[in-house]
Amino acid sequence: MSGKLHSITTEDINEIKRHKTSENSIIFLSGPSSLKTPLDLLMASDVISVNGSARYLLDNNIQPFIYVLTDSRFLLQRNDDFREFVKKSKYTIVNGEVYDKASAEDKRFIDNSGFIIRSLYQREKGGFFKKLKFTLLAKFDEKILIDVPLSKKKRLVGFSLDISHGYCSCHTVAFAALQVAYSLDYKKIIHSGLDLVDNCARFYDEKTNKQASELSRDLGKILPFYTFMREKVPDINVYNLSDNTAVSYDVVPFITPQDV
Repeated sequence: MSGKLHSITTEDINEIKRHKTSENSIIFLSGPSSLKTPLDLLMASDVISVNGSARYLLDNNIQPFIYVLTDSRFLLQRNDDFREFVKKSKYTIVNGEVYDKASAEDKRFIDNSGFIIRSLYQREKGGFFKKLKFTLLAKFDEKILIDVPLSKKKRLVGFSLDISHGYCSCHTVAFAALQVAYSLDYKKIIHSGLDLVDNCARFYDEKTNKQASELSRDLGKILPFYTFMREKVPDINVYNLSDNTAVSYDVVPFITPQDV
């Protein structure tokens, strides 16, 4: 990893692949069902943590293999936590928004600690010119799967097979982490805490310093991306440990810890 932050490259991805310790990756999310995931399963897997979920892992002596952050509010509101999570994770991946909104001091901290992933678009709304742009992009770049509607009243959906080409954002860091895991060629990608129910509460939120969750409001924007992923990426082996989820098991199949 270089001493200056840059958009993640094929070489960076290959470096991370060389340091994988498991054929399976667990995306450890913020839904309450994460706390049901056995610690021995987490210890035996490469864990991708997001936002504040890394605290639980560190408290249980589990080093996150990758820490992913795409919400700049966490960086600003929980700055001490962010710095600790970056320092104690093997790798860190942030998006351009997080980096752009960081203070000069935090930029220097991030520069020495991680990689950046680039969102392929700022807004998910469709439109003629956006459809033309991404139709051409997808034609010449087989790593980008994207469907853009002609109407600006409708929303695009997409999935990146290789995050060095950019990633498709959809209001949840979980989908970004999924594209990270797929790019790293894990045999199984298992979600822990992919709940998106009961107002989308975060298990790590305390009475103080709570972050507002907009996931329940954005659920209708999020789920079509998972459906698109299931339809367009047939070789992805993705599962969900959650027994209480808004994501259909037809899209992300249920798996028990014993079957991982």
